[in-house]
Amino acid sequence: MSKNDPNVAVDELFDEVAKTDLYPKLLKQLQKDINRAGMDHKIDPKITSSNLVLELKDLLYDRLQYAFNDYLNLLYAVDVSEAEIRNFESENTEDIAMYTAYLILKREWKKVWLRNNL
Repeated sequence: MSKNDPNVAVDELFDEVAKTDLYPKLLKQLQKDINRAGMDHKIDPKITSSNLVLELKDLLYDRLQYAFNDYLNLLYAVDVSEAEIRNFESENTEDIAMYTAYLILKREWKKVWLRNNL
């Protein structure tokens, strides 16, 4: 598997999250930014990390196809790096959704970690 494989990167991210008790705060931050983006989507506070990734990927996949402005609003609300998005080379919508899900989760984790460790 490639080092740039978002599936591997998400697994590594959640390995790091699992070493803390901050997963519920990660979920709250993600929900807050989804709401800020104007999207009507609720995340179950008891969702497992693997189901969270799939749910977020599916949400992004849907928005990429049918509500692109919602997709962009979420990226803005989360503050995902435009440069990181441009670095991804696939044109497959499902691959883009998975990679974007990883970037969103990575950014949300950074916010939560910094808020709780500084």
